[in-house]
Amino acid sequence: MPRKRLTNQREAFTLIELLVVIAIIAILVALILPAVQQAREAARRAQCRNHLKQIGLALHNYHDAHRTFPMGNSSPLGVGGWGFSIFLMPFLEQRSIYDSIDFRTPNCCQEVLARQTASPPQPDPTSQPLQMLLCPSDPNAGRMLVSGGATSQACGRLYPGSYLGVSGSKSSLCTATFKGNGVLYSISRTRVADVLDGTSSTLFAGERDIPRDLVYGWVLCGGAECEQYLSTQFKIVRSSHLSFGSWHDGGAHFLLGDGSVRFLSGHMDHATYKALSTRDGREAVGGF
Repeated sequence: MPRKRLTNQREAFTLIELLVVIAIIAILVALILPAVQQAREAARRAQCRNHLKQIGLALHNYHDAHRTFPMGNSSPLGVGGWGFSIFLMPFLEQRSIYDSIDFRTPNCCQEVLARQTASPPQPDPTSQPLQMLLCPSDPNAGRMLVSGGATSQACGRLYPGSYLGVSGSKSSLCTATFKGNGVLYSISRTRVADVLDGTSSTLFAGERDIPRDLVYGWVLCGGAECEQYLSTQFKIVRSSHLSFGSWHDGGAHFLLGDGSVRFLSGHMDHATYKALSTRDGREAVGGF
């Protein structure tokens, strides 16, 4: 008796059908991937914003405890000084880092090197990245520089940071500002009462993308301007030692004295931007 042919036997895909399926999948991936990337950047941007909010809260808690904001840089020479971020460590749940430092050493680089070269090495604040001081959108965040050479001081292993203080409207071209008209500069002792322009109209800190060469931006220990604070003399732009900027499209986040964080466009009026950086210029600042 002859066998019946199975009518429900499935036939294989033809080459044309396979190519159509692959094309559909490729189109779907092309549509979905940008949305996924945008969602990830939105999350990183929100985290960066939150870091500055935490720094703002720490600045005010420091002021409550000491009746002044911390110095932008602790060195009277402008080099080898601790930056304002190190003084905020107890208020950023990092007291152990603060307690590990002997502030009697006049040069922070000497202190760091002594700890890193001790046998066995002693804990120090600069040989590990602190996520709260890094913008997650920055591709150079978390990269380590072994400093000491033709272009840098001998400060041991350092991790540059993303958040610098605002010294005012005039740059010292990466040396040191001792008479800034902003809030954070070398040996500054700024109080809330000194911010005559109002805390809601005065920039305290901002983000600067970490230089690819890692030479500037040692926010805990290092130089002064371009390391721990910046002015607004130059417009917001990416990849510049002398200006604030970020890897977020269009501008950078800034912390205002009232604790709020605003995203300022790189195309904003430069006079307004400079006016926001001064503490007592009595400039009329409109919308920004």
